[in-house]
Amino acid sequence: MSDKTEMSLFMGPQHPSMHGLWSLRLTIDGETIENSDCQIGYLHRSYEKLLANRTYEQGIPITDRLCYVESHNYSIGYAHAIEGIMGVQSPEKANWIKIITTEIQRIASHCLWLAAFSVDLGALTMLIYPMTAREHMLGLLETITGARMTYNFARIGGVAHDLPLDIDKKIEDSFDQFDQLQGEFKDMLEEAQIFRIRSEGIGVLSKEKALSMGVSGPMLRASGVDYDIRKVDPYFGYDQLNFKTITRTEGDSYARYRVRLDEMEESMAIVLQALDKYNEMKPSDPYKLEKIPRRPPKEIKEVYRRIECARGELGYHLQSDGSNSPYRVRIRSPTFNNLQTIPPLIKGGKLADVPAVMGTVDLCVGDLDK
Repeated sequence: MSDKTEMSLFMGPQHPSMHGLWSLRLTIDGETIENSDCQIGYLHRSYEKLLANRTYEQGIPITDRLCYVESHNYSIGYAHAIEGIMGVQSPEKANWIKIITTEIQRIASHCLWLAAFSVDLGALTMLIYPMTAREHMLGLLETITGARMTYNFARIGGVAHDLPLDIDKKIEDSFDQFDQLQGEFKDMLEEAQIFRIRSEGIGVLSKEKALSMGVSGPMLRASGVDYDIRKVDPYFGYDQLNFKTITRTEGDSYARYRVRLDEMEESMAIVLQALDKYNEMKPSDPYKLEKIPRRPPKEIKEVYRRIECARGELGYHLQSDGSNSPYRVRIRSPTFNNLQTIPPLIKGGKLADVPAVMGTVDLCVGDLDK
């Protein structure tokens, strides 16, 4: 009889806790994980080549599909990079609108993450509450943009249209309802002993490891790194707003959960501040540039611009050859960098710990297999 007790186990590409089409190959000894390998490429869509084969304007709706969970932030980030290569700036009113919509989208993304993560850890009832809260945020985005999933609201040099007249009241009402639901999030999860046992001390990512692996977003901040692009490399006028970077020092799955939960509250505060700034503007102030150049100026050859999306640093590197289409596009995906933390975080742990770690990485495979 063989003494070998190790066996290989495939999770995915279609698995309830995978959150998308990718595969995790595990080598296990009983319930203990000896080794693992993340296998991607099941959803590769050649987005960078698609963007290079279209004009700058035509690429904006395509980037809406990069991450279907927070599509607005991806198209806003791309338009931001195009403005850099074109050498133009959005009007001030447009920037406040961008901050309002991107922060609402951040909250909506975190809500979907919380629903999926809770189910992964066995809190099946929690699927309903964050999804209900997400509906309030999607309702706001629908009121502003006219769409619920892929918005095509970004424009080179601004946004598609101004905010509706009654948006202040709708934001206030939606945030009040969200506050009530968020209180229930905490009560249902943090008072549940099983949830705490399955998340506290699980998948600990040290500060040094996070920095060496290029991790960004809530994962990085949950390991004690005070790094937020809205602070260190401000855009759209974030430097004129008063908000704090949410951090924790534990670096485990519970810390990553709390960072995202607290970020939702901070995003609501940012939206209200940006709305006050917007209301100081005149109704006649422009929300987009009347004229934009058809081609980038010859002196601008390349540009890299980044924003802080729900999963971390989203960057676009554009190269210009002077035509009305980018010569080359490279996308810095936060999901791609964050995914590589899974093998070291689950090694030596138990099979049941995999969903707890994987859930707090917050994968979006559309962004991963770009």
